[in-house]
Amino acid sequence: MNPSNLLKQLAALGMAAATIGLTANTVQAAPASKTIRVLSAAGVDAASPEAAIWNKAPATQIALQAAFPGHGSIVGTPVTERITAQAVRAGDRLFVKLAWNDRNANTAIKDTGQFVDGAAVQFPVNGKADTTPFMGDPVNAVNVWHWRADGRTENLVAKGFGTSTRVPFEGLKGTAVRTNSGWAVVMSRSLKVKPDEGASLSGKGTMPVAFAAWDGDNQERDGLKAVTLEWWQLRF
Repeated sequence: MNPSNLLKQLAALGMAAATIGLTANTVQAAPASKTIRVLSAAGVDAASPEAAIWNKAPATQIALQAAFPGHGSIVGTPVTERITAQAVRAGDRLFVKLAWNDRNANTAIKDTGQFVDGAAVQFPVNGKADTTPFMGDPVNAVNVWHWRADGRTENLVAKGFGTSTRVPFEGLKGTAVRTNSGWAVVMSRSLKVKPDEGASLSGKGTMPVAFAAWDGDNQERDGLKAVTLEWWQLRF
């Protein structure tokens, strides 16, 4: 083969390889869709984590990271690395199921060094994704559904770090079971609430949502938690 032709073919192969590599890198760099699809199922009761409807609802695995250290009291590293989320709409009620690994059940605070396991679902009260997922800010509040392993499920509103306030609301329910690997929890609430009770959900389109988990065995509490650092989307 003519040396000049060989060089030309080698150059062409190199360009093709570079193009293939660029294409592969471009595909790999594309952000994954951070969407949790809500299953609509009229007339079902999804309150129990063991309800049959959860076998049909799409399950999405979500990576968690250490919460942003908004104040000096947040010291330590959370241990929960991922959580599985599902959602079901039954009539005018939304059910959100969270499941995650947790080797030990911490269900009571016995002294100042022991804390309970927990999980939370967070929504922007205004429904907008430009609200900061870090507990909101003075202008844009967030609504947090907070389940605690001591049996409490709290409806909270926050406007920034350290501002979480419990808002009485009997319509928020939480049910949990221990699994072979940890916890499975369902929190549920009517889609629409009064303006001072939290975030109303239209039940249409998408709604920003974020998640958190606390491992009491690791002395996690308050701002020491594993979280999503950006909004996901519930798609109705």
